[in-house]
Amino acid sequence: MKKLILLALLFPSLSHAIVIDSMLKVADSHGTGVYTVSNNDPDPAFVNVKLSKVETKDGKLIKTPYTKSNLLEWDATLTQNKFILDPLMAKKIGVRALCADGCNPDHDTIFAVQFTPSPYSKDGEMKGVAINYGYESIFVIPAKNKKISYSIEKNNENALLKNTGNTTLEVFFNQCSALFKADCSTKVIMLPGRVRKLVLPKNARKGKIDVFISSVDDTFYKKEVVTNGKNTLFNKVIQ
Repeated sequence: MKKLILLALLFPSLSHAIVIDSMLKVADSHGTGVYTVSNNDPDPAFVNVKLSKVETKDGKLIKTPYTKSNLLEWDATLTQNKFILDPLMAKKIGVRALCADGCNPDHDTIFAVQFTPSPYSKDGEMKGVAINYGYESIFVIPAKNKKISYSIEKNNENALLKNTGNTTLEVFFNQCSALFKADCSTKVIMLPGRVRKLVLPKNARKGKIDVFISSVDDTFYKKEVVTNGKNTLFNKVIQ
């Protein structure tokens, strides 16, 4: 799996780069998963890790950060929430479900895992000016009883996507050909309940376009051919 540069922080005479192995991770059958975090910089980094519950309401995302104040409501936990990462070293950070049998079997259980690095020196003092940006990875515990339900409507350069099912989908638009090999495809992650208007790449806007839909745990896969002005619908229960 390709590694993804999480962040490049700029400080006076200091550059900081943290890398994680995935921006979307799917839990195993026990509701657990492991991130590999690497420091590609010659200086050590102090990394904070935060966990939030992610839910969808009226097509919009609602994130509930896990803090001490809602400890009894936690559905998952981290093996570590802060650590020092030495130069050119890697560390594994685990996510573990606290709810029995992988949480809700009839709906994906979704978390946002945020990694935020800060510059750090061996004497324990911060170096430079700490600008605490970070990227979030999505951690998904898939529903066991899946309802795959979606609609895709193309209107010239736009596509309207609706995930009306109970599980997370990957949607890949592809109109690449021997003539067009760039700016002709795009992929989006659609959480359950999400509605999204997508602007298609400039070489993926004319005529018919192939759309490949799959669940993030690879238990479902379907190809659609979407035409302009037509609403493509799909609805199926998978057990």
